[in-house]
Amino acid sequence: MSCDHYRTKDLYYAAYLRVAGITLVDTVREGRQVYFLFDDPGNGVIPDLKKAYFSDKAKVPAMSFVQAIRMMKTLVHTT
Repeated sequence: MSCDHYRTKDLYYAAYLRVAGITLVDTVREGRQVYFLFDDPGNGVIPDLKKAYFSDKAKVPAMSFVQAIRMMKTLVHTT
């Protein structure tokens, strides 16, 4: 895995990152866990998004978030 990739196994957080404009690179299965790999644009973008998400201050379009969740669930079941 390249050092310029960010990974998470949290499906909802991964869906949020997608809607927030972070590029999904791949999914990786390790045992029963599926990890979502994202391009890390640097400049503190992902830490800022993470802080907003977990402090309940993130704003993304609701329907886009729902669609991203559905896509992520599909990836979990096909990876």
